[in-house]
Amino acid sequence: MPVLYHEHLLLGAKFGDNSIVERYGSETNTSLMPTGAVLADVSDMSMLLFAGDPAPSFATTAFAGSLLKAGECSFQAVLSGDGSLVSIPLLARTGASEYVVADLSARGDVLDGWLSFLSAVEHEGVAPFASIETEDVAGTHVALVLAGPAAAYVLGDYVSGGRVALPAPGKIEQCLLDRIPCIVAHPYVHEFDVYLLLVPPVHAVQLWRSLLSFTEVSPIGRTSLRHIAHSKLPWSQRLQTTDATRLTSEDLASANLVRNAQDFVGARGLFGKAEGRS
Repeated sequence: MPVLYHEHLLLGAKFGDNSIVERYGSETNTSLMPTGAVLADVSDMSMLLFAGDPAPSFATTAFAGSLLKAGECSFQAVLSGDGSLVSIPLLARTGASEYVVADLSARGDVLDGWLSFLSAVEHEGVAPFASIETEDVAGTHVALVLAGPAAAYVLGDYVSGGRVALPAPGKIEQCLLDRIPCIVAHPYVHEFDVYLLLVPPVHAVQLWRSLLSFTEVSPIGRTSLRHIAHSKLPWSQRLQTTDATRLTSEDLASANLVRNAQDFVGARGLFGKAEGRS
C-alpha cells in the first residue's frame, strides 16, 4: 500500500490500477495554474540507480541526450538499435560514477528491460559494462511532483528561510526541507517550474501535509498530471502506450532530447536513414 494512501483517502481520491490516484473528489481544472502550484504523488514511477566505474560510459552509450556533469539532470531519449523510441526518462547524475533514471510513463518496464539488456552486451568476448551495479530504488523514497508558477516560492519557504538556494533548472541536489533530508531535482521545462522531490518515507506524510497547507498548492491525480505533461512536454503523449513508436531526429533535437553525435545506441538508425512517424 502506498505510504500516502490514507492521505489520499482523506482528500476523496478516486483510485485506478495499483492504487494510483486518478483524481481527487474536490479536484478542479488546474491544468493552466495561472498563479499556483500542483502537488502529485508519483511514487509508482520506475526508478533505477546504476553505479560503478563503467557508469559514465554506459550513460553515454544508452542515453541520447546531453552528457551530464555530477549534479545535473535532464530528460533524455533512449533508443533501440534502429532508432525507435524506447522511452524518454529523467536521467540524473548523482555522483562521478552514479546515475538515477526515473520514468513515470507507461514505458518504464520496457526501459528497465532494455537497459538490463544493454548492460549485459558483449563484443568479441568483452563485456564493457559487466561490473556496473544496478539497483531498483523506487521504494527507497516517496516521490512527489510540485509544479507551477508558485512552486519555487513554496519550496523556498523550506530551505533555511530562503537563505539556501533551490536547485537551478537542470540540477539535482540534496536539500533540507524544514530539516527533512530530501533529494530535489529541477529538470528544465521551458518557462515552467517542475520539481521532483524524493522524500524519506518516514517524513512523507509530514511534508505532504505541510505542502498542502499553502493556499497556492492543490493536489492533483494522474489524469490532470498527464494533461499538464502533455501541454508542457508534447513528446510525453507518445509514451502512454508500449506500442512501437519513433520520433524524428528533428523533433528529438528541438526538444533537447538527443545530442548531435553518433556515440549512442540508435544514432545510426535515427540519423542515418529517412525518417517518419509511425
